[in-house]
Amino acid sequence: MFYIKKTKQKCLSIIAILLLSYQLEAQESRFAIIPKPSEMIAQNGEFSLNPQTLIYINKENRSEIQEFVKLIKTATGFDLKIEQENARKKGIHFVLDQQLKNVPQEGYTLDIKSDNIIVKAASATGLYYATQTLRQLLPSTIEKQSIVQNGLWTVPNLSITDAPRYHWRGYMQDASRTFYSVDVIKKYLDVMALYKMNTFHWHLTDDQGWRIEIKKYPKLTSEKATVFHHTTHQPAERSGFYTQEQIKEVVAYAKARHITIVPEIDVPGHSWPNILVYPELGVNQNSYPNHVFPFVSSWGYWGNQFTPNTLDPTKEIVYQFLDDVFTEVVGLFPGQYIHFGGDEVRHDLWEKEPHVTDFMKKNNLKTVTELQSYFVKRVSHIISSKGRKPMGWNDILVDAKNLPKETAIMSWLGADAIKQAVKNGFESVATPTAPMYFDITQADRDDGTMSDLAYGNINTIARVYQYDPSQGLSPEEEKLILGVQANQWTALPQEVKDMNVQNFPRLLAVAETGWTAQSKKDFSDFSLRLDQHYDRLDELKVDYYKNGGYTVAKWSPATVTEQFKEMTIDVTKKVYTTGRVQAGFFFTGGKNFLEIDGVELLENGKVIAVDDHHALADKFRGTNKIKPFFYNFEVKQYHPNATYTIRALVRSVGGTDSNGNFTFNLSPYQPFTVSEPR
Repeated sequence: MFYIKKTKQKCLSIIAILLLSYQLEAQESRFAIIPKPSEMIAQNGEFSLNPQTLIYINKENRSEIQEFVKLIKTATGFDLKIEQENARKKGIHFVLDQQLKNVPQEGYTLDIKSDNIIVKAASATGLYYATQTLRQLLPSTIEKQSIVQNGLWTVPNLSITDAPRYHWRGYMQDASRTFYSVDVIKKYLDVMALYKMNTFHWHLTDDQGWRIEIKKYPKLTSEKATVFHHTTHQPAERSGFYTQEQIKEVVAYAKARHITIVPEIDVPGHSWPNILVYPELGVNQNSYPNHVFPFVSSWGYWGNQFTPNTLDPTKEIVYQFLDDVFTEVVGLFPGQYIHFGGDEVRHDLWEKEPHVTDFMKKNNLKTVTELQSYFVKRVSHIISSKGRKPMGWNDILVDAKNLPKETAIMSWLGADAIKQAVKNGFESVATPTAPMYFDITQADRDDGTMSDLAYGNINTIARVYQYDPSQGLSPEEEKLILGVQANQWTALPQEVKDMNVQNFPRLLAVAETGWTAQSKKDFSDFSLRLDQHYDRLDELKVDYYKNGGYTVAKWSPATVTEQFKEMTIDVTKKVYTTGRVQAGFFFTGGKNFLEIDGVELLENGKVIAVDDHHALADKFRGTNKIKPFFYNFEVKQYHPNATYTIRALVRSVGGTDSNGNFTFNLSPYQPFTVSEPR
């Protein structure tokens, strides 16, 4: 009897604990803050924002607060006044106290009561992050670019103490494979700031284009090095470069949002544009083709994705060139780190050159790996001599014993990449392909996106969220981790919309991984909070992945025949503005592929665009050729009340055992002005 009673009491206690845990989780997820704060206590009541609300500051931290006030005015119409601190008055108080105890430099405290909001931080950065938390606590309509009529602007009473786990909370934008305008870059900086991400890695040079003006070498920004050849039929905005004035503008814009920009000049491989215009820098005479072109065309020209020429590690003119380039780069980017790439170098090209092997013998370099280290050391010294820290991809660790310890590592190759870097005593950023490469599919092999399906892994948002950079590391090794970063390579997701769908909502998971302690993370709780952020992304006109991606229809054995017949699909809901359209036929299973003999886009039954090329929807998912099962159109004049349909001539080949997805994706001509309706 005693045993039964005790067991019953124990069960009741467990149930009570579970209920309390559930209530706390539900309470925290109700306040949909991403990344999740370190500590948060909910209280009764709320603070109401109105036209008479006053903002108080105690020091010259005005710029951070003005940005917050500007945001509020745009959506509410409230022109809030900023005054010097007066603790006795009601309002929102921003207190900068550099002697604040128990609050790290990027941290803050936030105490919201019905009559006052008190924000305290030891740095302007901490105050800025507090404004982003307040922004997220306000209704998502605070993001609107016009005044919201009859809006109710309240924030719940809360007490928050918050600080990040890692200092480096990064996102890499590849602007070489596809060029993006200053406005697109600024929009990404805005969204990064909202989610307290603080490092923007700008991949400015690669085989597909040199994207930064270097005044000493004007040919680097000539058409040959920056503009896709006309035979590739690429939209004009995918080519170009940033002037130094534009770079300064973006750097200042990032600084105002407490974001540091890390530029990357990728050498000695991935240097096709610079070798085209300054051939004396190359290790050989190969210059075919004599222009830059999109990534997917590489196999057609070279038989693989890697260029048949690199910078020559034996020539002093190469190091003078790099010294000159990095001198100008350092003058533009005030951040601590300068990235020099160092990845995917074709050493076989070096081995074939007699002058290179002679150089190796003369300098007692036994292998091309040692020659790579010789190059890396020279470049690292160039950057270090200018007062900055060099950084490279973890390919440069192949000869770790000879690598200068001041060189930081961006770990991308393999699950043990971080371990390899830190065990050798190098600072490292965690950015492994699994799960931090966002050009990789996010649901399954047929997730309905335009991403590169050739990778072996699938980077689901759960996998992104659950990644722990410190797993398996000793406390000493963990100290060398700078932080975490997501990478967007724009070889296939070239349209801004496609890039957004690949990045969001996964980038929010990275933001929380970089900020929130591992012990505080919980994917179920994160998912509940994330659900409340889709409205905010909608207001920001940022597209994101939805289940099924761009899939609008499917074919099956019941819908195909061995003779050509018309396939008609209503795509009205997917046409919502003017823009470019890409329709795809993705074979997903069966014995028989689908043959397509031309596709038309119709508006109210009238053909408005035609792509009449012939294609086969088969199992191919690689990047080593242009995918023929994509069809391209334009909606040059959108009519909201029109009906839009796709008409295709198709048949199954050799039988009717064929299954697949038909995708339809419209990308607006003007990014971030409209997003696809849910």
